[in-house]
Amino acid sequence: MTVIKLVNFLRLEERNGTDASSIKVTPEILQDDKYLQPTLEDDALLFEMGDYLPDLPSDQNTRDYDDYEAALSKQVPDDLEKVTIQNHRDTDYFDSYKGAGIHREMIEDKIRTEGYRDFIESHAHLFKDKVVLDVGCGTGILSLFCARVGAKKVFAVDNSDIAVRAKQNIARNGYEGVVEVIQGKIEDFHTQRLIGSNKVDIIISEWMGYGLLFEGMLDSVLRARDLYLKKDGLMVPSHCTLRVAPVSDPAWIAEQTGEKFWTDVYGFDFSPMLAGGLLGERDIGVYDVPKSAICGSPSTFYTIDIANITVKELDFTASFESKLEKDIESLDAFAIWFDTFFLPPGSKQDLETPDILSWGKNSEEGGAFSTGPFGTATHWHQAVTMLKKEERGQALKAGSTLKGTIKYEKERRDVRGIVVDIKWEGEGKNGPVSGTLSRVMA
Repeated sequence: MTVIKLVNFLRLEERNGTDASSIKVTPEILQDDKYLQPTLEDDALLFEMGDYLPDLPSDQNTRDYDDYEAALSKQVPDDLEKVTIQNHRDTDYFDSYKGAGIHREMIEDKIRTEGYRDFIESHAHLFKDKVVLDVGCGTGILSLFCARVGAKKVFAVDNSDIAVRAKQNIARNGYEGVVEVIQGKIEDFHTQRLIGSNKVDIIISEWMGYGLLFEGMLDSVLRARDLYLKKDGLMVPSHCTLRVAPVSDPAWIAEQTGEKFWTDVYGFDFSPMLAGGLLGERDIGVYDVPKSAICGSPSTFYTIDIANITVKELDFTASFESKLEKDIESLDAFAIWFDTFFLPPGSKQDLETPDILSWGKNSEEGGAFSTGPFGTATHWHQAVTMLKKEERGQALKAGSTLKGTIKYEKERRDVRGIVVDIKWEGEGKNGPVSGTLSRVMA
């Protein structure tokens, strides 16, 4: 408890602008239980150390580091290394990003890569002579964009082995004097030591996953924000909005589930094979939904202000409404996607109902791109939550409103996974209709 109090006290002094040379730690401070309250919400350092720190006796003098490590090891379960390193979901997550293939797919996604590049280059004055932190830098492409427009210093951080390639890419292009590649987690002490105590001007990151929040990388970006960003610093991107629309296309659904194939295999019914289909009744699928399958107006149901949102607010329940644009004989699924915005400081741009595919043509500020079904396809596609077969076939009338709620929360056994619950109701051709679904992406 003593060390936790010390961390929170020092965090508070730093927040208050106290000169480090004037800070004095007294026994009274370390006995004050008010410092058990975290100064930083979701403090990554406390998360990592809190469960295992040895509680040093209050009358004990400063001890040797080897003695401290010995005391610490007594607090740690024997199988901790096996649990946290060999079997932890993070191992698979970071391993998945060490190969070239996945990074080529992302770089070749022009909507994504050029969205970042165009904002950086058209707002070079925001980056010139500034210190930038690139969280999850991958191959280093965003760091290089920042360096090319005149950033003074770029810290490029990635916990995957791709960091080795990033360092080579930086050197090959002559920017090793500007871009410093750090391999490690953004919250780790090693990373904090290399970045140093001075705050950065800008944090840039391409953290978005399927359905926006799959993989949970935004958690790390927000912790980086709280650890490293200046009070009035810039987050790039600045905002994301989640959007949803109903889907009606039984033929397309049958193609994605495999029903069209398995129910007639050279004249035989192989429908028991459907349990292994790509789009199922338990998991969230990832597809490019045909424009013609979207049967209602898209609804923005959640806006993420990356400069201000907390990790806790990434679990949420929000409402949506969609006006049916045509008569449909079957409500089959809901498609979820996200729009990403790069707004300059002080922008008052409306994000609820923008014409994002024509961004900039009507004096919109900054930059933006969409991962929805109406523009150029991206590597994010759309997240599709299909209704159960017995619930499909609900006919709805054009002009009626489909409304409900969408709940996002982290998967209990996998914080990088997400669970999406949807409740809806509307006016069917034969009276009111309603339903619920719960789908997982893990």
